[in-house]
Amino acid sequence: MQPPPARDTAERAAAGGRGSLGWRDPLFLAARPSGERVRRFVAMLLMLQRLSYLLPAVASLFADETLFADGGRNAVLLALALVWNVTLFRWVARRGWFTPRAVVIDVLATCVFMVGVTGVCLPESGTCVRNWSSHALLATGALIGAVSERLVHFAALLPPIVVYAVAHAGDLGGLVPPALELAVRVNGYVWFAVIVFFIRRYLAAQATRLDGLAEQRLAAEAERVAERARLAHYRQLHDTVLATLTAIARGGLDHHTEEVRRRCAADAAYVRALISQDAAGPANGLSNGLARAVAGAAGLGLCVRYAAGALPEDLPADVAVAMAEAATEALNNVARHSGEREAWLTAVAVDGVVTVRVVDRGRGFAPGGVEHGYGLRSSVVGRMREIGGRAEIITAPGEGVCVELRWPDPARSPGGRA
Repeated sequence: MQPPPARDTAERAAAGGRGSLGWRDPLFLAARPSGERVRRFVAMLLMLQRLSYLLPAVASLFADETLFADGGRNAVLLALALVWNVTLFRWVARRGWFTPRAVVIDVLATCVFMVGVTGVCLPESGTCVRNWSSHALLATGALIGAVSERLVHFAALLPPIVVYAVAHAGDLGGLVPPALELAVRVNGYVWFAVIVFFIRRYLAAQATRLDGLAEQRLAAEAERVAERARLAHYRQLHDTVLATLTAIARGGLDHHTEEVRRRCAADAAYVRALISQDAAGPANGLSNGLARAVAGAAGLGLCVRYAAGALPEDLPADVAVAMAEAATEALNNVARHSGEREAWLTAVAVDGVVTVRVVDRGRGFAPGGVEHGYGLRSSVVGRMREIGGRAEIITAPGEGVCVELRWPDPARSPGGRA
């Protein structure tokens, strides 16, 4: 199956990341750096933790037993908690992580919930010691641990502890000293923060390590590709330029003849193609394929003027092969049918669309009066259609031929013409 165009993939990935943490579309997370994937994963866990206490708290509103002296205030505070957590979720979904402002607001909100909910609880219902605001405290502790970069940042845990002590002053110290009972109650709050802190640091360290290994593999693969490209160029130089020069030096070719001059011009065009490729940036599959197309045309006695801009390094291999082979066939048609011994080959990438053009100034033909041969119909047009691209042939009698190859086909891209 043909891979989707890069722009289409990016748009779908971005769409999968809007309004969520990216779990709706695996392409979104796969396209993000590993560090960001870790943050989004931890954020999702923290959101699920909050959901685990909010749902039972909502269910308690419909309990037959009276749990709060002022059920209306509890319902309002719970509604505010729901609104805040939805807002926080959307905030994090857009940014990928918790901002300092979001953490401060969450700490303040939890403090308000502890004071408000605990203040209207009924001692006989058991909600004074443990109610949904205490679970909100655990969620805030986990959030503080997740965003902390150093242990000193754990000082942010102190304000909620102080507020908890004030809110629960009436039910602390029943069996043990108040300070000891407070330490026991907030023990989980502190440990949630510590555990999440080390989990995130561990995952982040592993992600960094994996990034390093991936970069090493990519560098090794790039070196292997570059080495194969060098060997291919050496072989082509041996079979073209060096062979021509050796034959002339040994007297096997008369450099005054028209045939030898055309052969020298074609070899020179191939060398210029290599120089142009180096100037355009690192060699890739398409640039190597086009250089080989120039060398092949030289063997047919065709002098090709080659120029290329920076081409995408991540161009799919099948696309690079198809475009290079289609360009080769277009050059073959110039050599067979144009009546000229010179052609121009250009390659450029603009706004994600790669365009390769083969132009000659030969006899041309009437597009409506001549049926395309197998070479143009299958080797050029067919190849481009198979990879999701397009081949356009522009010509007129006596005006030469321009074969334009485009990938992806702009008419199929979002916003393109039908």
